[in-house]
Amino acid sequence: MTQCFKDQPSDQQRLNHNSTPVADCECKEELLYGSKTLITDVPILTCACLWRHYQREAEEIVAPGGVLIADPVERNRVINAAYARLWLHDSRFQWAGLAAFASKQVGCGLLHAADSIEHIRDEYEARQRLRDSRREFGLLTSDRMSEQAQELRDYKEADARNPVPSVDFRSTGEDLSLVQQQFRHVHDMMALGNTTLFLDVFPLHEFYAKRGLRELKTCLRARARIHGRPKFPVLWPVGKEKLEFGLDYTEILLGFEAIEDGDIAGSVEHLARHEQINILQPTIYQDRQLVALLRANHASYVTGFPSGVAQAIELTLTNQCQRVEDGRTIDFGDNPLADLSDIKQRMAFVLQAAARFDQMLGDHNRNALEQSISEIASSGSSL
Repeated sequence: MTQCFKDQPSDQQRLNHNSTPVADCECKEELLYGSKTLITDVPILTCACLWRHYQREAEEIVAPGGVLIADPVERNRVINAAYARLWLHDSRFQWAGLAAFASKQVGCGLLHAADSIEHIRDEYEARQRLRDSRREFGLLTSDRMSEQAQELRDYKEADARNPVPSVDFRSTGEDLSLVQQQFRHVHDMMALGNTTLFLDVFPLHEFYAKRGLRELKTCLRARARIHGRPKFPVLWPVGKEKLEFGLDYTEILLGFEAIEDGDIAGSVEHLARHEQINILQPTIYQDRQLVALLRANHASYVTGFPSGVAQAIELTLTNQCQRVEDGRTIDFGDNPLADLSDIKQRMAFVLQAAARFDQMLGDHNRNALEQSISEIASSGSSL
């Protein structure tokens, strides 16, 4: 096992018992029912206390010091590492091992979107400089010939890196073009789903790892009640109108019961259904703009038109973004009408990846898989 969780005083304390010896508690004199009475406040370790501890630990990973990591790519990196450490801590947490790769793939998408936005900006600015120069000095004036030639080269290089066709639209006064805004929306929604899912599932794993299945069953319903308390705020980026915090979905207990029973493949399937149906579907896959953009992206990638715009929907079971041709890359499919937002199609893709991951853990690929997970774990801040 590797260290995954911070040690907490509550780890050694009994649920629903005093967390501080009564002799150490402060005794105060208070007026009670018209007479002065000695009152001793004794803190009790409750389910809510435990959830606050574990939720706060997850928040410290993505929002150290209470400030959310502003760069979604950096935030994704520490999320990937935390998932990887979960599996290294306890290999029964196979969903987390798969999630380390899936979340890494989200990071690849974030980089693709951010780079595309930047390349479009570079081409636009190079074109503007070229136009301004020609407007001011005319075409290839003798005293400006060398400079204009360099501006033309700069524009051609920027245009070659631009991932979208030359037909784009930019409203007057808008910082981003229409295509850039589309890339930005996909980028922001992917980051939202990535962060929200992590804040949901990491505390669940810590609770089970430290307190066991029996207390998880006892306390699961209490989790939702810690949200909305001004004294103990909970970071929940998606907002209550889309997804309520901490609901006790059936798939959660089914997943951890399967772990307890040694049915690891079953646990992955139950937790994958929780991940996709209960968390990601309402958080991002019901967003109409995202759905339309994902459909267009997949159709573009499969058909190759427009060329170079789209990114493949796939999961590669390595620590890199590039696909590999040795069976470790799982494709969403080659049907241009396939729809990632459709839960049935997406679950089939996820379960295919889960089956391949489970298979690799049992064959000659295990060492390479463990090495990749270890590298993902080491890429994030250590405890």
